[in-house]
Amino acid sequence: MDAMTVMNARGLSTLGVAVILLGSVPACATGWSSAEATGRYRVTGEELVATNTRTVYEALQRLRPTWMTARGPVSATDPTEARANVYMYGSRLGDLDYLREISVGDVEEVRYWPAAQASARFGMGNPRGVIEIVPRR
Repeated sequence: MDAMTVMNARGLSTLGVAVILLGSVPACATGWSSAEATGRYRVTGEELVATNTRTVYEALQRLRPTWMTARGPVSATDPTEARANVYMYGSRLGDLDYLREISVGDVEEVRYWPAAQASARFGMGNPRGVIEIVPRR
């Protein structure tokens, strides 16, 4: 192989990587794929009601217990356990205990936003992510 052939092969390889990376940018911009949004990060009102529980807290304990888990201290100077925050209409309602006050029949959908997406959508201060409540209309 001569030097020009090697350079062309490297150039095509770099171009291929660039195309792959650019192709993944739209998925990153939305936070997650539609398959993830409908499964792992979303619970419908019908799913909540089907649990035969009274509150969203109880329903999520059955359906998505990983959303409810704490992940160690918030920081080196704050020993409080990091837990997801609860939001509705873009405003923070409180921590997970607030879900004990919301009836499953009042909810259209519940979405979980992991920490990185939660920070982008709701701002800093959500180290364990956000559980967003979409109420019935």
